[in-house]
Amino acid sequence: MKNIALHCLITITKNYMSNPPIIPAKTAIESFRDNGYKDTASAISELLDNSIEAKAKNIQILVFEKNIIKGNRPMKQISEIVILDDGIGMDEETLKMSLQFGNGTKLKSRKGIGRFGIGLPNASVSQCKHVEVYSWKNSKNLFTYLDIEETKNNNQQNINDIEEKELPEYVIKEIKKGNSGTAIIWSNCDKLDIARGETLYRRMSKNLCRVFRHYLDKNSSFKNKVNIRYKVVDSDFDEELIANDPLYLTTPNNVPGYEKEAIMELKSNDEDPREGKIEVAFTNPISGKPEKSDIIFKFSFIKDEIWRKETSKVTKFQNHLNRNLGISFVRDGREIDFGNFGYFKSYELKDRYWGCEIRFDPILDEIFGVSNNKQGVRNLGPVTPEVKEDEGITQEDIDNDPNLKIRVEITKRFKLLRSQYMAQLDKKAEGTRSTDKRSPTIADRIFKKREVITRSKILGETKTPAQIEQEIKDKYKKIAETEGRTLTPEQLNKLVQQGKKLEINIDFNSWLGSEFFSTEVNGKTAFLNINQDHKFYTKLYQSLADQLDKTNVEIVDLMLMAFTRAEDELAASSVDIKTFVIIKEKWGQILTELLDEQDKLIH
Repeated sequence: MKNIALHCLITITKNYMSNPPIIPAKTAIESFRDNGYKDTASAISELLDNSIEAKAKNIQILVFEKNIIKGNRPMKQISEIVILDDGIGMDEETLKMSLQFGNGTKLKSRKGIGRFGIGLPNASVSQCKHVEVYSWKNSKNLFTYLDIEETKNNNQQNINDIEEKELPEYVIKEIKKGNSGTAIIWSNCDKLDIARGETLYRRMSKNLCRVFRHYLDKNSSFKNKVNIRYKVVDSDFDEELIANDPLYLTTPNNVPGYEKEAIMELKSNDEDPREGKIEVAFTNPISGKPEKSDIIFKFSFIKDEIWRKETSKVTKFQNHLNRNLGISFVRDGREIDFGNFGYFKSYELKDRYWGCEIRFDPILDEIFGVSNNKQGVRNLGPVTPEVKEDEGITQEDIDNDPNLKIRVEITKRFKLLRSQYMAQLDKKAEGTRSTDKRSPTIADRIFKKREVITRSKILGETKTPAQIEQEIKDKYKKIAETEGRTLTPEQLNKLVQQGKKLEINIDFNSWLGSEFFSTEVNGKTAFLNINQDHKFYTKLYQSLADQLDKTNVEIVDLMLMAFTRAEDELAASSVDIKTFVIIKEKWGQILTELLDEQDKLIH
């Protein structure tokens, strides 16, 4: 018998050597462990995908801890993680495929958030060495498992047998088991981000709450609601995941201080082909036939009253916005990637006040470059005129390449909406600064001591008090309109009464040309108008104005008001006002040339 057994072993070995498997499990399984998952949250996301695909309404993440001694100190460490759902469960054939790498029931389907057939095994071995799968339906409890060390030691090529087996008692006592469902148990967890269950939640909940926000949104008509809870067993830690929406339109949410309020407003129209819907023609990768699919571009911007309340503060609210600074690509309701993708510079503080989401269907996976572990999109950067010129991209290329067309359309929409609302934000900021500024009152105290004739006084004497008040009222109404505000009669009257007492004041506008600032007389007040489109404004003035300490920007204001006052006095006596216009234009032009040269040296 020994000789027969030895002969059989030799035969099997020869056959294995002469017909080796495409993927030798013994060696390949270790490489699968380092498969590109960003973190534990990303790996758990794969299992949540499966539960949502199985029509689960409730998902539980149970974390079991054990006591260990580390550095001569007792501490808790995660021993097992269980992801359990009340979905439709798996039959024997489906369960057989569940722990196979590169196999699954949806390899030729482009509906739903699953598809690639590697999620469960890949995600699991990226975090642990032993994974068990329990699934039940129709009163039948099935079980299988995968063990890395066992696979390597036994040179195992085939999956383990499916057997009937009930969930372990220590899991059952923590749950309310439904008529159908699935449970995944990770043990020997050697690659987790963090050791403690509660700390792991703090670390990963922000991402999970954003990735699955459309499924966590109780008021959404976009996707069916799913309840997801995270519990550390034998502790008081038991949390429900709440939507973290980077568009800030969802309620309830996890925004500090605004959990039941949407802090932004949707500014794009889904159905508008100029700012929302992008229709793309493509060849179906499965049928090979031409098809069309709609991509939805969504853009939101912070509500005026929220911005005015929260700006210029270092708070948990601001930190929340900063963590959600980016463009979100959403595949069938599930976020697939998040970042700037080259569309903006992430160090701009103002960029935290908008949100952008791009929704697409799985049928467009190849065009969006979706990776097989659903960890991101590829080649989705902006296509600007500079990129077109540099890469030699023609209109014909764009018309015939769905990826290029999508990128061109995203670029146009993002640039249009972002610039539109960032300009409005600038006006809001300047309006706030103009009403809060000390510099006009500082200047006014000094100028009232100078008993000289000015152009503004001469022009003011030609107007009635009613005309003066009306001019100032019209000025403030126009300022509020450009800032997107509506003033009440009381607010307007207060501004008029304050403004008409000043001999000089400041306003902010945008215009083409070389002037950094211009001057005008409104009522009997000399107004200094600062050009927000000038390079000096964007390179220096704006950054000074954004600082909590306003001393430096006040110094610039006082310097400009000194020039404005000099012009106001001289224009009343010996100098033609047109001369000052020429001087300001020439000065602004030279200043721009100097700043351009500085840019060349820096970059």
